[in-house]
Amino acid sequence: MKLFALIISLSFFSQFSLVGTYEVILEGKKCQEDDYQQLNCSYKVGKDLHIEIAGIGQEDTGIAFLKSNFNGDYYGKFGLLHGCVIVNNGNSFSDFAFISPKNGKVYKSWENCKNQK
Repeated sequence: MKLFALIISLSFFSQFSLVGTYEVILEGKKCQEDDYQQLNCSYKVGKDLHIEIAGIGQEDTGIAFLKSNFNGDYYGKFGLLHGCVIVNNGNSFSDFAFISPKNGKVYKSWENCKNQK
């Protein structure tokens, strides 16, 4: 009977994706160079977060939170200590990732984002 319950449980949970915030950001990341060879990236994360970073790596890099909902599936904020965008999963306090405006890359820790590792 316990084996049957285990099989049913595994079958039920295998239908759900175990993808974290880091992977979701990478799926929604789109970057392109403009006519001035300036790199601009758009990050569409879930249905509730849309971030644009213009002029990645430049002195005047701009970060725009076009859509962010604290009560939604994902929301964004900015960390002054490390200089990175923080993307939080609205359904989990421990599932978050970081985007560097210096290179446009996504990181799993603020330390790696700050140091670009």
